[in-house]
Amino acid sequence: MAEIHTNRWYTNFGPLNERFETEMAMFLEQTGSAKLGTGTFSSATTALELMLRAKRLGEGAKVLIPVLTFPATALSVLNASYKPVFADVDKESWLLTPEIARKAHSKEPLDAVVPVATYGKPLDGEAWLEFQKETGVHVFWDAAAVLGQQKIPQGITAVFSLHATKPFGVGEGGLVATNDLETLDRARSLSNFGFIGPAGVVQQTGTNAKFGEYYAAVGLQQIARWPEVIERRKNVADAYWRELKKLGNRIELQAGCGDDFIPATLQIYAKDLGKQIFDALAAAGIQTRRWYLPLLHEHPALKDITFVGNENVEEAIPVSLELAEGLVGLPFHAFLSDEDIIEICNVVAEVVS
Repeated sequence: MAEIHTNRWYTNFGPLNERFETEMAMFLEQTGSAKLGTGTFSSATTALELMLRAKRLGEGAKVLIPVLTFPATALSVLNASYKPVFADVDKESWLLTPEIARKAHSKEPLDAVVPVATYGKPLDGEAWLEFQKETGVHVFWDAAAVLGQQKIPQGITAVFSLHATKPFGVGEGGLVATNDLETLDRARSLSNFGFIGPAGVVQQTGTNAKFGEYYAAVGLQQIARWPEVIERRKNVADAYWRELKKLGNRIELQAGCGDDFIPATLQIYAKDLGKQIFDALAAAGIQTRRWYLPLLHEHPALKDITFVGNENVEEAIPVSLELAEGLVGLPFHAFLSDEDIIEICNVVAEVVS
């Protein structure tokens, strides 16, 4: 903070922002990603929108997205002036997979796909890279909640959220990681009204989506404390696994949850019982969410978006419809005590018994 005030530079690609981008590129390499360029934006939503716009996919370009995701995924596509197309998710991973995208592309030619790292589950980098090479369809990852656990290969563009609700939060902000530096430079210009060159001339119609120095300052501290953050979250996750295992097959977790990754938001699935568990937790004074519900097609502003091949709802998204009846989020943050977790799981146990 003292450095910001000494510099008298508070936004507009300041020195702390530049340092944060450099250190985040190193951070991503250290956590398993390829050597990539990085860019900061005011949010993951604007980052995804402006990267899509900067890619210049063409008027009416079709972009495949999962129907089980946060509305910002669809809004980014719409705000980029493209046409989102809804797809189902895999029953085990709860993700839009390359296999689902291939089938969709065979029914309806696509220009891009935006897979989502749903609930903080990492995406399969090599599988998506192979899909992109094989089909020529551009892949943009909505990796909002999985910063620090997602490995990004060369050739894939990933967008992360730095929102306060994310494990790596700074308050507000978005981060792009990519080796497509030409598109990143155009997106950066779009985030600054479309200015290109030292004269401040608008060369493309942009907006104001820059990342301020205060957020960069918090981000630099988050890099330093990340090992502590992830350790605390791991301890909470381990306490949950001990309790949830007592429920046996009465509930299901996202594939790999707890073993391969630590979730950003902890979802459980109990067939047809999601609403009942949510209500029971609320009655016990335990606040939670049914994350990503309602499904995207159920939001009034998104109701006119079509499904792959113009199929009807039941044909197009059977897995998502089934998940919607049983998914519920449990409280999950770094400061839950073992006693808190036992209390929460006891309420769940009463419903599913």
